[in-house]
Amino acid sequence: MVGPHKPFPISIQNDALKRQRGKCGSCGSPIFSVGTSGASAHKFGEGAEGHHVIPHQMGGPLTLENCVVLCKSCHYSVHRGGHWKYTEQYNFVKGLPMAQRVAAVAKLYPHYR
Repeated sequence: MVGPHKPFPISIQNDALKRQRGKCGSCGSPIFSVGTSGASAHKFGEGAEGHHVIPHQMGGPLTLENCVVLCKSCHYSVHRGGHWKYTEQYNFVKGLPMAQRVAAVAKLYPHYR
């Protein structure tokens, strides 16, 4: 088990948002900036944040490849309604090298690239 949760630096989140062409990595809603500063322009009035493709508690690194920017609703949903500690949905990539784990899970986000 890795130590406490660590958020992505803002620079990595901004680079991920550029890679995603300004869209939520999951639903595709336009995101104008990470954090709460872009909330007023979001269609549901919510902010956006970097999500670990491979959770930090499973050794997911704080890298651009492991960051996908999600609107608040999608981030909450991907964590099964706020149950942040559950990780069994990642079992299909256990045993793979980290880069392959990240790539396999990132493919599940339609607006990752």
